[in-house]
Amino acid sequence: MSETQLRFHPLSFVPEGDEVLVGRPDIDSYAVLPVEGAALLERLTRGATPADAAGWYAETYGETVDMPDFLQTLDGLGFVQPTGPAPDAPQVEPADGTPVRFQRLGRAVFSPFAFVLYLLVVLWWLVVVSRHPELTPGPHQVFFTDSLLLVQVLIMFGQLPWLFAHESFHVLAGRRLGLRTSLGLGTRLYVILVFETRMNGLLTVPRRRRYLPFLAGMLLDVVAICGLGIIASFFETPGGGESLPGRIALAMAFPILTRFAYQFLLFLQTDVYFVIASALGCYDLHAATRAVVRNHLWRALRRPDRHLDVGQWSERDQRLARWYAPFFAVGVVVLVGLWLLALRPVLLGIVRLSVQGFQSPVHDAHFWDTTLFVALNVAQLAFYGLIYLRNLARYRRTRAADRSAAPAATLGWSQAS
Repeated sequence: MSETQLRFHPLSFVPEGDEVLVGRPDIDSYAVLPVEGAALLERLTRGATPADAAGWYAETYGETVDMPDFLQTLDGLGFVQPTGPAPDAPQVEPADGTPVRFQRLGRAVFSPFAFVLYLLVVLWWLVVVSRHPELTPGPHQVFFTDSLLLVQVLIMFGQLPWLFAHESFHVLAGRRLGLRTSLGLGTRLYVILVFETRMNGLLTVPRRRRYLPFLAGMLLDVVAICGLGIIASFFETPGGGESLPGRIALAMAFPILTRFAYQFLLFLQTDVYFVIASALGCYDLHAATRAVVRNHLWRALRRPDRHLDVGQWSERDQRLARWYAPFFAVGVVVLVGLWLLALRPVLLGIVRLSVQGFQSPVHDAHFWDTTLFVALNVAQLAFYGLIYLRNLARYRRTRAADRSAAPAATLGWSQAS
């Protein structure tokens, strides 16, 4: 066995009940180890040679460890640095409390005073809608004008600031903890650009401190919906209607409400899912549950050859996945409700206005507004379709090439009595 000290990247050790979550925060690579395995790794990071660490482990726990396999797993996780001179100091991640950019802003945004302000906004909105129920967000409010083109512009571009604010609240909640969370751009369905939060290092903090970063975006959504409703109340006309600024505010509020409801699609990895998984002490509950559901379906179809091996997930993930699987149905119920209560009325409104526009005289502005609206959407769908097919073909070629490559190392822990 090697008598040479190994060099490790800075690692974090977070106790999680009977296990320890060990990770390399700079690349977000984590592993769940039993307490004795984490103790062995920590001894290695403090300068013990593999031979010395194995001897200490046998003396302390009365068992031998398969050190070559253990080291291979650590190397596959990216914990081990390339061979070189051993450092003089321990390599455990220092908790130096070095401030990160926007950390003060994050503390201000989530301070007790700020939460009091958020609560006042919500209470104010409740009073407003109790007196003026017509200000409650609804699908009809999306059509703040008869121009379908302007409605589309507001839905597509008017929501960008709120999407940015939603993700920024996630980032600031992480920065508040001193984490280097960041905001970037990603894609959905290979095409659609979206804002994405990278929660770098979130698993290095205790579980109870992860909930606010997960829920921060939904907090912003609630405050935004209430704030827009209050703004709309300022622009009510004497007859009880809304002026254009008020209608625009309500038109922006309803899509935010729809996205808030989207967080309860529990078959997806939404903000609510991460809160549940964290509370249950799971690390990949979503994938484990999908595998359990899939195996049930293939078992019902009498296709055991299509079953997935659930052994690749932790025992806790496997056990709770069987309990969590029925909650996937909650997400389906929410999705059907969104379709019936939100998307369907909006689509019917678009069809209604389109029919009215095409029935208008050719010289009427409504006719050309509708024509341009339909043309832009058809062109947009065609463009999305072409890009999707191109990226899907590229993905399949990449996947075919990867099949011939060696599989990546996965977490393993082996010992011999």
